Amino acid sequence: GASLLRSGARLVRARASTRSLASRTRTVTRAAAMEPPPKRAGVSKAAVGQMRATNDVEANFETCSTLARAAASQGCSILFLPECFAYIGIAGNDALAVMEPLDGPLMARYRQLAKDTGVWLSLGGFPETGPDADHRYNTHVLVNSDGDVCASYRKIHLFDVDIPNGPVLMESKTASPGDAIVAADSPIGRLGMTVCYDLRFPELRF
Repeated sequence: GASLLRSGARLVRARASTRSLASRTRTVTRAAAMEPPPKRAGVSKAAVGQMRATNDVEANFETCSTLARAAASQGCSILFLPECFAYIGIAGNDALAVMEPLDGPLMARYRQLAKDTGVWLSLGGFPETGPDADHRYNTHVLVNSDGDVCASYRKIHLFDVDIPNGPVLMESKTASPGDAIVAADSPIGRLGMTVCYDLRFPELRF
């Protein structure tokens, strides 16, 4: 079968054990997904999806669907998808055209995907409708295997960088920060929900 790499995506399967990182992580192909390993009682597996998001909402959803089905076939209980999994624009304000509330039609498709595959989805950064037409929220959404949004976190630390005689990257021009720390239970334990640049701030503890 064709590798997930051909569609610009990889599925990395990880399980908690005392073995080395190299032996705990491997790339899953569609061919491998045909033969799921036997389940072990009391063991929950997480899948980490790597993908090349684009400004094509439909293509991104198809890639995420492929990853979710592969995760389900490997007996994983949750799939982690990256920031901008649903859409990444060419210009900074492109995402404003596709932002929507968490009860909107695009998120409904991802909720149905979780329900259809029986896999929780950790959606690392979604363009949620913001406080005004010029700003969105960069929102980490956790969807359970019933298709319910059980937690959401709006990115607090926006990536604003202005280097003299260098690049200027100002996320705050088109995004608004959240103001609440969020932790949520999942099949693999309690998750502290963050987005990208948040990791640089140790005061964001759970």
